[in-house]
Amino acid sequence: MVVFLPLAFAVLGCAHGTEPLDLTSPDPASDQRKIANYYSREAEFFRFKADELSQRIVLYEGLFGPDSEWVKGARLLEQFYKDSAEEQDRRASSHLGLAGQERSAPRARSVSP
Repeated sequence: MVVFLPLAFAVLGCAHGTEPLDLTSPDPASDQRKIANYYSREAEFFRFKADELSQRIVLYEGLFGPDSEWVKGARLLEQFYKDSAEEQDRRASSHLGLAGQERSAPRARSVSP
């Protein structure tokens, strides 16, 4: 498991190429789409981290009990990542709105510990 975690981060980091903003473009909507794409990738990363913590919570409950500080801390961090993902989705939607595009609803993930 420990070997796969750095590999997962490497894949996530390399999966999306970054395109610089074109400061000479007469179309400001293209830059807004690029900014929205950035926020969407950030939201996906935060959802990935929340899912990872959800799995960790199950492990911690088995090791330390459901009321342990490890479980409580992991739950708080999981909620932070979920809230951050929602915020990044809102930012992406806002920039797509500035670009004059609609955005489909973010993929909801229901992961129960």
